[in-house]
Amino acid sequence: MVTYPIVLGPEFDHIPDDTEEMLVGSSLHQSAIVTAFDGLHICAKRRDLPWFIGNQLTLLIRQEGRGASRRIAPDICVYPSLPVTDPTSLSIALHGPPTLAFEIASPGTAQDSDVNLYEPGGKPQLYAQIGVEEYLVFDPTESILGQAVWAQHRGPEGIVPWLPGDDGRWHSTLGVSFAPQGPLLRVYDHDGRLVPLTTEFDAMLAERDRRLAALEVELRRLRGETT
Repeated sequence: MVTYPIVLGPEFDHIPDDTEEMLVGSSLHQSAIVTAFDGLHICAKRRDLPWFIGNQLTLLIRQEGRGASRRIAPDICVYPSLPVTDPTSLSIALHGPPTLAFEIASPGTAQDSDVNLYEPGGKPQLYAQIGVEEYLVFDPTESILGQAVWAQHRGPEGIVPWLPGDDGRWHSTLGVSFAPQGPLLRVYDHDGRLVPLTTEFDAMLAERDRRLAALEVELRRLRGETT
């Protein structure tokens, strides 16, 4: 069995483990998570991709000289291929790191941890240390970070800022892209199409039904049928 020799040193000790209480956020926070999670699932399903997408799933990371693992739970994480179903946690030593990790900014963690580039124990360096390729923090109100998206990814010379393309979207190596729209981070599929929200799906289905009904009426008229 392939294993991953990823171990955190003592410089990351001051980042607290994520607990169930810490993961329960506001309605706005949860809505942003659900939108990204559902959008990524739809993208994978459209292409029949074996993605595993974690929603506040705990990653277990070995610590240098200690028996206990660190417990870090990104709001969203994506593995391009992972043969597991409905786990409660994932061991980085066994499964490796996710390709993409999201955090939705919250006042209690954003500046001290989520986007802290300057302390060796900040999450950007932690995720880089364990091999995460892309890391994105989304601020639904822009009141915490002063901007909607703060992101980094791995370039040829290491971790560098992940900037939007000319179309205003953050393009992932997974083939999908992301762009803020109000308090939500919207997902675009591999063909560059915006993935609809559940409410938008409902409106699309209603419009389809209306058009089908109109076509049926017209077909009956052409056939000379009466209702």
